[in-house]
Amino acid sequence: MKFFMNKIARDTLGLTFISFILQGLGILLNAVMTDKLGTASVGIMTLIFTVFGFIMVLANGNIFISTSRFVSEELGSGNQNCTRIMRYSLTFSLILSCSFSVLSVIFSDLIADKLSTAASLAIPIKIIAVSLPFASVGSCIKGYFHAIRKVTVPCAGDCIEFAVKWLLLISYVIFLTQSSFDVYCFIALSILAGELVSCIYYICRIIPEYRRFSAIPEKNVNISTVPSYLKLYFPILISGYVQMILSTANDILVPAALLTYNTSAETAMSEYGIFEAMIMPTIFYPAVVLGSLANILMPEIARAASSDNKSRVKCLVHNALCKSFMYSFFISGIFLARGKCIGNIICPSDPLTGETLIKMFPVIPFIYLEIVLESILKGLGKQNFSTINSFCEYAVRIICVIVFVRKYGFMGVLISYYASNIYSNIIRIIVVCKETHTPFSICSYIFKPFIFASLTCLGASGISKLINPINQIISAGVFISVAGILFIMIYETDKMLSANNCSIASASTVKLRQ
Repeated sequence: MKFFMNKIARDTLGLTFISFILQGLGILLNAVMTDKLGTASVGIMTLIFTVFGFIMVLANGNIFISTSRFVSEELGSGNQNCTRIMRYSLTFSLILSCSFSVLSVIFSDLIADKLSTAASLAIPIKIIAVSLPFASVGSCIKGYFHAIRKVTVPCAGDCIEFAVKWLLLISYVIFLTQSSFDVYCFIALSILAGELVSCIYYICRIIPEYRRFSAIPEKNVNISTVPSYLKLYFPILISGYVQMILSTANDILVPAALLTYNTSAETAMSEYGIFEAMIMPTIFYPAVVLGSLANILMPEIARAASSDNKSRVKCLVHNALCKSFMYSFFISGIFLARGKCIGNIICPSDPLTGETLIKMFPVIPFIYLEIVLESILKGLGKQNFSTINSFCEYAVRIICVIVFVRKYGFMGVLISYYASNIYSNIIRIIVVCKETHTPFSICSYIFKPFIFASLTCLGASGISKLINPINQIISAGVFISVAGILFIMIYETDKMLSANNCSIASASTVKLRQ
């Protein structure tokens, strides 16, 4: 068991390192785009590419999750030959993505008219449509490598994809901002180039793997026919569609509601642009740690569940929840203490970013926990519950947007996030604990994380005042660095004390028996 936990920790660390770099560069790019184009323009661009993202998710069909889970279950049941799973997954991902690609090209003019009065959006939609099959195949192969725990392959693929997109977008910002070249076409071309290059890389990596496992005789096959595959795949597909449809509906509804509250359309789109391009990426940036853990955790739980190893599932869940609560409380404390400073650094032109980061701190643990809880539920095969719960979550969020944004403006957006995340994730915690027979430990999940986060932030604040940094960037850097060091020290000390107490208790038990 200790070996598996160490392996999970190493893989999580590797994925986290890469994700931190990529998402950090993404936030930097958003900041540059906001500075060059303005917050209102970024808001419009974010809204348009929300719809582009919607099309890409529909074409992808949650194939990453299904492939990762199915391959893990095959390996857990003792079958090392994944030929059927990969053949079915690749076939259906291509059928789905090609279908949406053709539909997007056919209806590109209609979609462009609905999105904007600018007819030029039809061309970017067609470019995005061409990228759909490459993105789908890449996601399918990524799912396989996550399942077999070769996480260096997805890491390298993500780096390649991001590097291509990032370099092209930076080239546009630096050299072509003042030119007549359409920004939406350029972004669409960057997406196509990134998906194409990364897809070629994944295909090159899967070919030797396919030759290897296809030579192994099949035994204890879980999914042997197309109907059996579709029976398991459709709930995952529907879950992804429900989440994406409701998420997109919410993303479109928010600026519409802000427009009814604000007298100025520019103010409404500016607030929306800041929220989507600055605030939410900043909040989710530290969550890459839990995102990496979730990507590793889902196939591990699926494998343990398929082999009916209940004790290992319980151990994995308990450890994941302990670490998730601890980390999410720590980051919540960081945003409470230095949210305004961080906001001023990434968006100095508008104080809304920093003010919102502070206001969002109580709901951050719920937002972060959702990432891990969803991976556990999908690993357990609770896809139907996940779909229903996601539907209820977005229903609450959309109702809050309709009711509160029109009445309170931007504050209503925050209310919607509070209500939906707190409700849905309390339900997720209850179901996960019940299904895995893991008792909810108030001490391990609430008291300890709260005390550790408080001690960490108080200590970092005291040391920062002693150092007295000369500007906001150094101040934030010093605080976060000191807080991180203190958090690791307190966490490791607690772990050592817990291990010693366990050893003493074991020794006492042996003596009593003697």
